Amino acid sequence: MKCPFCEQRKGKRSCPAKDASICAQCCGEKRILEIDCPETCEYLKVGRDHEARFHRQRHLYTPDPVKLDKRRRVFREYEDVLAEIEIFLAEERHANRNLSDKKVAEALDLLLETLRTEQKGIIYERTSSDLEIESLRRRMKELLDAHSNPTEGKVRRLRVSEVLECLEVVREIVASHMQDGSSSLSYVDFLARLLPRNRRIADSGSSIIIPGR
Repeated sequence: MKCPFCEQRKGKRSCPAKDASICAQCCGEKRILEIDCPETCEYLKVGRDHEARFHRQRHLYTPDPVKLDKRRRVFREYEDVLAEIEIFLAEERHANRNLSDKKVAEALDLLLETLRTEQKGIIYERTSSDLEIESLRRRMKELLDAHSNPTEGKVRRLRVSEVLECLEVVREIVASHMQDGSSSLSYVDFLARLLPRNRRIADSGSSIIIPGR
């Protein structure tokens, strides 16, 4: 029986969401994003594990020892902040099919420019004329402002330099996905596929992406 998605390849995987057999390629490419996969699906768990390992090897590792040490330190010290950024972007990808790595990169660049200017004692907020990028930038800023100027005791206060380090690491990872050239949605799709349906990761404060230590 042919896969009901591509109608070309043979369906060899039993899909509990579709109650049908689908091909391995459609299972890998469409899980979570186009298929409402239950968390109990064995192929979902295996796929996530495989993709996370590939991500660590291809996009988190760098032969530059200085950059590698920085990434490991930032993930170790600010894992909760990185988790919020990753989960925010994963949810944005689910909500907006037009969200791309390039738009995320541009929003991050604007935030980085604003914070670097602030470090010099100049308050000037960089914005975008693109409504989607500007909306993304503004809401990410609100997320980070909760750490720069916390109003709740459970959120620790971060210095501008610390927020900068978090954003710089995320921006480097986005750049790695973009340079890979496999897809214009490589990074955002990766995050969206790894986000659990019940958001256990969000509740625990653990990062979706855990670098090898």
